[in-house]
Amino acid sequence: IRRLRLADAPVILALIAVAVVSLVLLVRRELKVPQPLFPFALLREKTIWRSDAMAACHGAALVSLIAYLPIYLRTARGLSPAETGYLLLPIAFGIGIGSLATGRLVAQTGRTAIFPSLALIPVVAILLYVAFNHQTLDLAWFGLIIGVLTFFMGSVMGVVQVIVQNAAGPGMLGAAAGSVQFSRAVGASFGTALVGAILFAVFKSHTGGAADVFADLVERGPSSLAGLAPAARSTAEFALSAGFRAVFLTITGFTALALVFAWSIPSRKL
Repeated sequence: IRRLRLADAPVILALIAVAVVSLVLLVRRELKVPQPLFPFALLREKTIWRSDAMAACHGAALVSLIAYLPIYLRTARGLSPAETGYLLLPIAFGIGIGSLATGRLVAQTGRTAIFPSLALIPVVAILLYVAFNHQTLDLAWFGLIIGVLTFFMGSVMGVVQVIVQNAAGPGMLGAAAGSVQFSRAVGASFGTALVGAILFAVFKSHTGGAADVFADLVERGPSSLAGLAPAARSTAEFALSAGFRAVFLTITGFTALALVFAWSIPSRKL
């Protein structure tokens, strides 16, 4: 973990400028070719771009959750890698079972967007509950909550694929499916980066070198707190609690945005 230095600013600004120019050139090129890599014509459809936006928000929330939960369990709760792995198993089961259940419901009812529209409501509620109570939650209860949360999150991606491909029509199935995966990947990349930036911004706002303590916790585990004075240890624990509360609240924000897009999708049935 390395601090941002003022000397790095020119390089960062240059990279941002290159990225912006590259994006502009890419869009101009894509608008001229007969078969573009990115289907801008499809993205003008409300059903498609709102579904892709929901996929991006869902990717940001889910991948951030998967990326930062192990770090949280290691640093804030003091779990070993093996214990962390066991506690993350409900994520795999929850996502898989939720996806299968939603697929069966779509096949039986012909309805699509209603399932994530309803399922993401308890996800937002659970994430808010975890954000404000994460330090006092029993670990077994925490694992169960995460399993339930990911079960409901499993309702999104399969439905998005069905909606987008149905709206695109037979001639654009590949492009439509690609737009969903691209949106999810972009959302996941942006989401994890933003969550990390917010986490360290919160640490930076606390005195006592919270960011340095966090780095030691990641590398050496809970034993790094043992050598701190009581006051410094209390400050570090408070900073950890505040930092991960901000993480869970940011993930809640991504999920809430996905919920808004789910309710705004015009196409509700096959």
